[in-house]
Amino acid sequence: MKQDSKKSQFLLEIFVEEIPARLLNELSKQLENNFQKGMDEGLIPYNKITSYFTPRRLVITVEGLDKKQKSIEKHIIGPPKKISIDGAGNLLKPGQAFLEKNNIKIEDIKIIKKNNSDFISADVKIVGKNTHEVLSKITYDSITKIKNRKFMKWGSKNFQFIRPIQNLFMLFDSKFLKIDLDGIKNENKVYGHRFYSNKGEKIFSSTEYFEFMKRSYVELDFSNRKNTIKKQIEKIEKKLKVNVPIDEDLLNHVANLTEYPSVLSGNFDKEFLEVPKEVNISVMKNHQKYFPVFKDKKHLKLDSKFVFVSGSPFLNKKIVISGNEKVIRARLDDAKFFYNEDKNFGLINIQKKLSATTFIENAGTYEDKSKRIHELSGELIKKVELKDSLTDKKLKTTCKILKADLSSQMVCEFPELQGIMGNYYYRDQDPYIAEIIEQHYLPKGRSDSLPTNETAKIISICDKIDTITCCFSLGLIPTGSSDPYGLRRNSIGIIRIAESLDKHINLIDLLNLSFKCYEANFDKQVGNDSRNKAVYFFIDRVRNYLTDMGYQTNIINSVLNINYETIDILTIKNKIKSLEEFNKANKLASAIEADKRLRNIVKDNKDLNINLEVFNDPYELKLYKKYIKIKESFSEKIIQNSPNLALNSILDIADDLSDFFENVLVMVENEKVKKNRINLLTNIKILISKFINLSEI
Repeated sequence: MKQDSKKSQFLLEIFVEEIPARLLNELSKQLENNFQKGMDEGLIPYNKITSYFTPRRLVITVEGLDKKQKSIEKHIIGPPKKISIDGAGNLLKPGQAFLEKNNIKIEDIKIIKKNNSDFISADVKIVGKNTHEVLSKITYDSITKIKNRKFMKWGSKNFQFIRPIQNLFMLFDSKFLKIDLDGIKNENKVYGHRFYSNKGEKIFSSTEYFEFMKRSYVELDFSNRKNTIKKQIEKIEKKLKVNVPIDEDLLNHVANLTEYPSVLSGNFDKEFLEVPKEVNISVMKNHQKYFPVFKDKKHLKLDSKFVFVSGSPFLNKKIVISGNEKVIRARLDDAKFFYNEDKNFGLINIQKKLSATTFIENAGTYEDKSKRIHELSGELIKKVELKDSLTDKKLKTTCKILKADLSSQMVCEFPELQGIMGNYYYRDQDPYIAEIIEQHYLPKGRSDSLPTNETAKIISICDKIDTITCCFSLGLIPTGSSDPYGLRRNSIGIIRIAESLDKHINLIDLLNLSFKCYEANFDKQVGNDSRNKAVYFFIDRVRNYLTDMGYQTNIINSVLNINYETIDILTIKNKIKSLEEFNKANKLASAIEADKRLRNIVKDNKDLNINLEVFNDPYELKLYKKYIKIKESFSEKIIQNSPNLALNSILDIADDLSDFFENVLVMVENEKVKKNRINLLTNIKILISKFINLSEI
């Protein structure tokens, strides 16, 4: 690391027992952010802060440090004048204390007025300290402010961290800095790779530190470790003539398992290839953190090989490979046993266990859930008029065994295989139903693939909405980052599937139907509060989804912030597209202005009665006739299928509204006339609000 002689360098290493791989990136980022904040608040100029991390250390380097803090001028306010200075101008005790505390002379005192009272004050210059004097405090704060729910106390110490800290090493240029952190070891010594250099060595510069780590087989840079793994995998691919797909999440994980990665390959018995490849892949990736190997580039034919990352290049490779082969054989042997047992027992028999398998406490069993899904699916299939849907009998059979594999030995051991195993266990009886069993769990993530089977899409929607209504009925509502039942993920899945079906699905109607199913199932009423919360929950999800798609926030709000009768993603998107088109062409300005005047007059009026006999002005009669005319164009079907037509109707009546406001006085002395005109405007406001809230644009 090249150093500027006029500037200083700082290095911090937190040497610690192995940190869990899944937490490394987060903890390192927290440390970096905390340190950056500390430097800024400490008024220490610098050029760059860089963080590094391995399983055994968190490292911070700061380049281009000024050798001193910035000196600052500050206006400070003291106690009130009346208790600080007497009538003769002599200092009283509080005033004297203010001078002594801030090293101020009496001639520097100024009187200022604050909140109608006089206070003593002064302009002072705070001279910056030497940087190295401040760094220990910044380091202390940066470390102690790192938080994680997995942190714990170690031994008799009060300080909490993910794992015991072995040493704190701090270097300012060539000066070793001391820090008192709950008695944790703090010495001028750093340690290399566990299996190569664990004796420790004194270091006197940042350059020396990085050189030592390099020759001690510690790769501090996370990106470099990832690239090393990738390159070694490529060599194995060429050597063995196989294909190893790189799963980015798995790569990130294994790159955090070692300080100096060494990639090796092993083999397992070909007999295990008789088991579904998804099972073998799950064992390798999810349980052993191995990379599966394929015979082809399309990843259709699994090979009886695996690739793994070793923690050390210094150990005997044959022994390391042999040990990993023994471990994976045991795991694959278990999986094969579970698979054969489940197959022999049959999915229909496995399904019987669902009556004893709890879905959510106070929300029944998975058997209960399957019945609710069947009822919801049947109703939704009728509403959307699927062309190729199951018969009632087959739909009932499908929903009955939908969740059956959750009670299988395989899925109990490997939960990530839910649906997949149900497909394998039932495909001999009915491949179409088997496909639905697997696909109804999709999408499993925010950007995961959707079901391709239309019936599976319907069932997936109903399964997910049942989970949501059950949770809201029980008060199990997501808060902050806590969402144990994945309701946010489920709602986005519902929205995406509904959009992909290209059919009008009213989620409010479906929510209400789902609540009815829940009530019938448990013979109890769900309060309006829970229902309303579920509706607004969906509205927020739709809002977030559309925002992520790049639609304008004000346009989204204008469509969503209305009186809710439907939440139909297809209609909502069509309306947004029309509005963006009209807004871009500057066609909405007059309608927005008319709507503003309309709302100011109507305010909270709820009366909708219009008396034709009270009309006494041609402009109000003209406006009324226009209202009656366009009312027909605001049917649900027209809004769904022809949003441009509905929007043009709004623009049309907006012109008449403008004429009305220019020529008619609403707030006349005649109470009947005034009330009649307000009621007319109220009807028009409600009509427009079925389509859009113009005040949001």
